[in-house]
Amino acid sequence: MPHLQLRAWLLHSEPEVWRRLVVDPRLTLGQLHTVLQHAIGWTDFHMHQFHEKDGTRYVIPTPMDRDFELLDIMEAEARGKPAPKVYDERKVLLGDVFHRASRTIAYEYDFGDSWIHAIKLEKRVDPESIEFPPETVVARATTKGKAALPANPRAAVCIAGERSGPPEDCGGLYGFQRIIELKAKPPHPTARKDADDREILEWLGDWDPERLDLAEINEGIGRVRVKKAHGG
Repeated sequence: MPHLQLRAWLLHSEPEVWRRLVVDPRLTLGQLHTVLQHAIGWTDFHMHQFHEKDGTRYVIPTPMDRDFELLDIMEAEARGKPAPKVYDERKVLLGDVFHRASRTIAYEYDFGDSWIHAIKLEKRVDPESIEFPPETVVARATTKGKAALPANPRAAVCIAGERSGPPEDCGGLYGFQRIIELKAKPPHPTARKDADDREILEWLGDWDPERLDLAEINEGIGRVRVKKAHGG
């Protein structure tokens, strides 16, 4: 079965944070959320949604979502337009969403910092013909002490990308740009006026904006398996 090669990137980030993923079309959007969390480096502390230009949203429904849906319906009726549709992301397969070349949807994570990612279908690929770069592979110890490589094809794998994703709760794109600048040009070690910037760097610890560990990413993504979408 052909897999989907997707490119995901963080909108308006400078320099750009991006990942190239190969995913089984039988995965759900809910599972793609899990893949993206590992791929970008998020920790799933916040709410998320997928959405399209026409207002269509894919979410895990909650009472709050139902309230928002009612507001959307009321607003659409007032404008004489159809209300945007809301779907359960756990019931929607990737193959049904990315059904044509260059198909692009948005993924929003953390409604406070509002990290918007674009996800675009680049092409369909034969997963058995992919030559995974060595740095994507996680060697696993066996009972005999030898390394065993994951079986191919995998349900999802990150094959390329650049740069580390933003730290959680860093203040959105503005805060992200600020910490990149601080990493490039650290504040004075003792000046009182730079005290806040030194605290930010202390909070960041060893976070490196250029770091990208594909093996680490794929160790997390490797837990994703094809399964039936939730019924309902």
